[in-house]
Amino acid sequence: MSETQKKHFLPNRASYIRTVRLWLTAVLLFLPFQHITVTSLAAFNETLSTCFNTLDEATVFFFFPLSLMELYRNRELNNRCYLVLFVPIFILCASGLVSGVVNGNRLIVTALGIIDYIKIFLFVFIYAAFFREIGEFRRVFNLLLIIAVVLGIVGFLQEIWALTMKYILERDIYDKGNYLLGDIPVMLYRKVIIDHWRFGVFRAPSLVRNPNTLGFYALFIFTIYLSIKKKKNPVVFVSLLTGIIVSVSRKVYMELIFLTIVQAVKNRRRIAVPFIILTVMFFFIMSFTVDFNKWEFTVKGQYAELMSRKPYSKMISFREYFKDKSMEIWKDHPYLGVGPGMFGGVVSIMYDSPVYDQYNVQKIAKALLTRWRDPHQFWPVLLAEMGILGVVSFVGLFASLFFILFLLRKQAVSDEMKGLFTGLTVFTAIILIHSFSSSIKEVIILMYFALLGIGLGCTRKC
Repeated sequence: MSETQKKHFLPNRASYIRTVRLWLTAVLLFLPFQHITVTSLAAFNETLSTCFNTLDEATVFFFFPLSLMELYRNRELNNRCYLVLFVPIFILCASGLVSGVVNGNRLIVTALGIIDYIKIFLFVFIYAAFFREIGEFRRVFNLLLIIAVVLGIVGFLQEIWALTMKYILERDIYDKGNYLLGDIPVMLYRKVIIDHWRFGVFRAPSLVRNPNTLGFYALFIFTIYLSIKKKKNPVVFVSLLTGIIVSVSRKVYMELIFLTIVQAVKNRRRIAVPFIILTVMFFFIMSFTVDFNKWEFTVKGQYAELMSRKPYSKMISFREYFKDKSMEIWKDHPYLGVGPGMFGGVVSIMYDSPVYDQYNVQKIAKALLTRWRDPHQFWPVLLAEMGILGVVSFVGLFASLFFILFLLRKQAVSDEMKGLFTGLTVFTAIILIHSFSSSIKEVIILMYFALLGIGLGCTRKC
């Protein structure tokens, strides 16, 4: 390459890298608002709504090949961390493919089902390839921190507004004339009602529409913030903690208890004491709540035989129903499952999997799954789709994450990056806790892998 060509090439390459970073940063800033954007646009433009709904998949599809080229160009594909993560991803893909072939499933369904599982892990490669400096991490995290603080403040205002409306003014907050900062999503389907009140406390959705998303996002940023900032800003600290509390999410409270224990072990007693008091109190209260989305149905078959051999009626929740169905499917396909993309996920709905009819899945359950896109039963659904082999592969993936973070923490180039990897290690354990009552395909977990990728990109060797 001549000197003239180099002069033209370098500015173009710098513009290319800068443009990619801008896109990837914008994706991270958008992810918490993806659900509310998609649902708001659906009434006006279905195509545009679908585009925003598949933004994370489109990012993986377009930028993962580019990231591999970038990592190859910098001769980093032989880095231990990339190899440690890539091997279990490859094993998971192979086991999913074998499961699909053995069950005679369509190749497109199998491929999309596998991608639905591994896309979150591919974010590591993408962000590692294009974010190379600590300053870039600071900029991205500070933007995410600002959003989390704003969401916490808005959630607090909604909480005060709701409590005032209900207990002082005695007005219905679901009356559109009383809305604060947009409508409150109330979904009705027969007798299934989503209510934003729990034990007399309002579950504030803030600007993200879903209280669980608010709480989990605030907890994620809170975990990293506690690890990388030696001096805590009281406004930031309280705002993040407020976002967690006003979500009134049982699983987030349980995860906050875990974070509290970690902080106590690290001898930060001044931080741990208020955590312990708040989280134990709220978790004790939440442990007595039941799932709101219950309905009655007639049980037939083997369950009926256990109950005096006659069909009987029972009340069941959405999560419990899909857990039972997953176990029923897994017993018939213990080692390989029915194949990725065949049950429980968005791919199975897109391609109208015959498994739902084969196992007599109720229409109301399928309708709710179509609306929510996930049954929030990760491990049971994984057993149903990919069997024991798939579960072992996923356990290997989580083990590789802990190992990678251990290596990165040893090779950290600064205290700030060491704190990042410490926080990510803690949140990896939180994700494991989260996976037993929800999905790991959530947008907040995509953000976790993006920050892991940025940290990996800032660490040249591990």
